[in-house]
Amino acid sequence: MVHTIVGIISRINEKNEKEYLLVKSLKDFGEYTGFYYPPGGHVERGEGLNEALTRELKEELFIDAFPVEEIAVLDADVKNELTHYWRCNVGLVDIENFNTSELADVGWFTRKEMNTIDVWPVAKKFFDQYIWSI
Repeated sequence: MVHTIVGIISRINEKNEKEYLLVKSLKDFGEYTGFYYPPGGHVERGEGLNEALTRELKEELFIDAFPVEEIAVLDADVKNELTHYWRCNVGLVDIENFNTSELADVGWFTRKEMNTIDVWPVAKKFFDQYIWSI
């Protein structure tokens, strides 16, 4: 079983709306190519979940992340893969400064804006079940 870990990072914008940080990969993911998802990646052999998430967010977004708590574990959109969703605290996030060899785009999105973009199905499921239902 492959394990993926992603960070749920949020902020309040100038309109007092909650926004979530999502990224879009440069990789070819077949039918999901170009879809947005919370930042993260695969857990490497011998690596803990917190360690993997901290490493992935540093590699992709050049930020220091502090995993706070696991919110959910869901079957991924890829066979034999589980995705771990962790709430994270981070310092300042500069969405203009990201790893352009891995990511095509980075942005902050409100719930309304997420309904207008392509979001990975399992990420959509996560937000519907664990964020919007609160």
